[in-house]
Amino acid sequence: MIEADHIMAATGYRVHLEALDFLSPELRAGLARTGGFPHLGADFGSAVPGLYFTGLPAAGAFGPVQRFVCGTTFASPRLAAAAAAHCG
Repeated sequence: MIEADHIMAATGYRVHLEALDFLSPELRAGLARTGGFPHLGADFGSAVPGLYFTGLPAAGAFGPVQRFVCGTTFASPRLAAAAAAHCG
């Protein structure tokens, strides 16, 4: 078992949430999905409180630019603010 305050993972080219085996099967089952992508709110948060996605998994909600480094300009401040609010 790994204990961590935060985890960020780069999972590859295709969205396959079941491949995120560092997340428990119960946690993965709790994710709302839209077309295979996690359903995300404006803060990049999933249906599981405190679990956020960016990069390719966020492309389903925020568009294909999330697949590229240039998408971090949009995603980073929102994700950082949401994580800080959740932790503090």
